[in-house]
Amino acid sequence: MKKIIVIGGGVVGISAALALQADGHRVTVLEPDRIGQGASWASCGCIAIGEIVPLSQPGLLWKVPGLLMDPEAPLALRPASALRMLPWFLRFVANATDPKMRAIATDLAQLTFRATADFKSQMSEYGIKDMLVERPIIKLFEDDSDKASMGAAFNLARDLGCTIEDIPGAEAHDIDPAIAPDFQYASVLRDWSFVADSVRLVSDLHRAFLARGGEVVASDARGFERTDGLLQSVRLQNGDLLEAEEFVLAAGIGSKALAAEIGVKLPMEGLMGYWTGLPEPGVDLKHTVFYPSGGFGITPHENALAIAGTIEFASLSSKPNWRRADVLVERARRVLPRLNTENGERRAGRRPFMPDTRPVIGRPRSLGNVVIATGHGQLGLTLGATTGRVVADIIANRRTDTNLTPYGPDRF
Repeated sequence: MKKIIVIGGGVVGISAALALQADGHRVTVLEPDRIGQGASWASCGCIAIGEIVPLSQPGLLWKVPGLLMDPEAPLALRPASALRMLPWFLRFVANATDPKMRAIATDLAQLTFRATADFKSQMSEYGIKDMLVERPIIKLFEDDSDKASMGAAFNLARDLGCTIEDIPGAEAHDIDPAIAPDFQYASVLRDWSFVADSVRLVSDLHRAFLARGGEVVASDARGFERTDGLLQSVRLQNGDLLEAEEFVLAAGIGSKALAAEIGVKLPMEGLMGYWTGLPEPGVDLKHTVFYPSGGFGITPHENALAIAGTIEFASLSSKPNWRRADVLVERARRVLPRLNTENGERRAGRRPFMPDTRPVIGRPRSLGNVVIATGHGQLGLTLGATTGRVVADIIANRRTDTNLTPYGPDRF
């Protein structure tokens, strides 16, 4: 049994803490913020099995002028952040080739294809009920051009084993009558599902962790003490040092600065996403619905209808542009004609993205008692349970059927 500190109590961090606790370790989680308010609280809340094709796709570089000029576009680059983010963005765009896209998608698939089973196992282990809603998601397209924009991504996803069924748009309305009947095309993604509420998910996992003797300290990490290639302790906000034998760095976008403290350079940026929850939407939507040309999805959570999405390249010091959240709500009426948009709650979250879209899961070569688990981008909630299992395997030196080389923290 080891004393282990997990830095970060979001869905990835708490999942790692629970998996380590199940192995018999004494685990402490550091989380300075309110539980459940990390990146996943502003997500669509999907177990996104097929979200394996990277955003960096051929032709992206030529779209940069448009990204700079239209702050309301589904994919946007803030002019004030463009110069500072340029080195990262160029590395991101460098992956926009067909061979690299296929390699990235293949690597992501070996994780996401395990995600539903790992999630179900986690929910069963900790007695969390009515969390996974196993209904496929629906993507809607206006016309031939709109549908063609997803063609290459769908073909690659199908090649790797995803189940995607193309149907007439009117059939989407038949499946879920809340959807407008006049879309020309739709696709049903059979592998996906969604959670009843992402905040409750993280909160319930924390309760399970505490009930089994875990400790959560309301502090972030401010530095480390190290010797002979090992970390000895982490410095808390109040200056106290907390010692441990193993450390897991799972602090989302905050992991970048903390990794730099221990000599590991992570080329990671926090891409802004927006979410609006409507408590009285006036429609009875049963499925998660994505409108790709609008850059958002709509998920019927247990307490609100969530409209979430967009990707905004903005520096870490940038404040949310709430107009982007409002635009999503306005566009959602195209999908749900009878939508009531009053009394919405807005959220924003920074999704930690690596330029090659792969997460970071593994030990850095320079430190023998640290595991880094971050950089999941849009797949944090999807891969929380899976990453937790892998982290526990690494610390236990157990063999795993997952090839961890593509996710190594030193790969850059």
